[in-house]
This record gives sequence, structure tokens and C-alpha cells, in this order.
Amino acid sequence: MRATHSPLYVTKELFETRYQGAEAIFVAGSVVRGEATTYSDLDLVVVYKKVPVAFRESFSYRDWPVEAFIHDSMTLEYFFNKVDPQIGRATLAEMIAEGHEVPGATRLTEDLKSMARTALAAGPKALSNEEIEDRRYQISEWIDDLREPKNRAELIAIASVVYNELADFYFRTHQTWTGSGKAVLKRLKKTDPAFARRFSEAFEELFATGQSQRVIDISSEVLAPHGGFLFEGYRRDVPPTRK
Repeated sequence: MRATHSPLYVTKELFETRYQGAEAIFVAGSVVRGEATTYSDLDLVVVYKKVPVAFRESFSYRDWPVEAFIHDSMTLEYFFNKVDPQIGRATLAEMIAEGHEVPGATRLTEDLKSMARTALAAGPKALSNEEIEDRRYQISEWIDDLREPKNRAELIAIASVVYNELADFYFRTHQTWTGSGKAVLKRLKKTDPAFARRFSEAFEELFATGQSQRVIDISSEVLAPHGGFLFEGYRRDVPPTRK
């Protein structure tokens, strides 16, 4: 059963109790976008003037599952500019850019939103040629396994991995922020609706019927601008041992 108290009501209570002394809380995620389900979390970014260390925590409050990220301005800036561009995901920046401020908008929250929007616009760090080759090689191996799987269980397991890894490769080579799981199709639709439809239909067919050819074809399409499937001639030296 869904909690009876609204997300903003609960967040205001948490601001006054559990997070007393915080400068602001940003409420983000599906509850802000109007996409919440019965099992959606209440996603919060709690900002203090200064924290000894940034952290995240999960707990339940008034029947809401709460996932909170605790930061100050400096730790947020560090994640925006140093951590997120490397991994290609901008979860915190997105939460703050779209988030609703509690108890209300202030100069600080506006500055943080501006910083988040700047980070989002900058995009992730470009993949190096070596990283692209490594990913091409790994995706190529998975696709070879999809061509003749031993059984349906193996087919589904491999396809589940390819779904996320192929999408991640697509996002990163297009210099856009990546996502995984349920976020993949949403992001693909924003980037290229026609491609998103073909991507989705290919995997739907595989999961429903076991036919993998359309997934193989769309994988070939994604890899083609970067050299296509890769096996012959691939080599990586083991890093030298340091004493």
C-alpha cells in the first residue's frame, strides 16, 4: 500500500527532524516527474553547509522508502566535475537540476541548480580509442554467444548484459550521459526516438521468441562507426607489476 503522506510533506518533516541543520533538500526522481509507482523511492539530496564526508543512506519513513544522498557544495562540485564525467552517469546533477527545493528556493539552491545544469551540459568524458576497442571486443564476444546459445536461459542472461552494455556504448560514443536498466529506453528516446524504437523492438523480439538476429543487427549498426565487431588482431598487454 502506498504511503498516505505526500513526498513534500514527508521531506519537510525530515528537514525539521532527521536532517535538522541542513541548508536544503532537493526532492527528485519519479515522484517529481509524476511517474511514481507503488514501490517508488523518495529520492533526496540533502545539502549541509559542511559535511565531514559525503554519504548515502536508505531507510523508511511514514511508509516511504527513502534514499538520501548527503552532501555539501564542495562534495557536489567534486562529483559533478571529477566523478560523474569519468563514469558517464550524472545522477546527482540530474537530481538537483530537476529537484524541488525544500523548504524553498534560496540563493544556495539556485547556485547548485546552475552548477548542476552546467555539468549536465558539459557531458561525460570522451572514451579513449583504447576504451572503445575494449568495449567493441567485449560486445563482439557477447554477440558471438548470442548467435548460437546452448539454451534459452543462457540466451536471456547474455541478452540482458548486451542490452545495458550496448546502450552504454551508444551513449558514451555520442557524448551523452548514460543510464542502465529502466533508464536506458527513456534516454534513447530523448537522443534518437527512431533508434530507440528499433532497439526496443529488437530486444522485445529476442526475449519473447528467442530470435536474436535483430539484436545482432542493431549491435552491428552501433559498432560500425567505430570499426565494427572486433576479434582479429585485438591485444592488450598486462600492466607492468610495480614493486
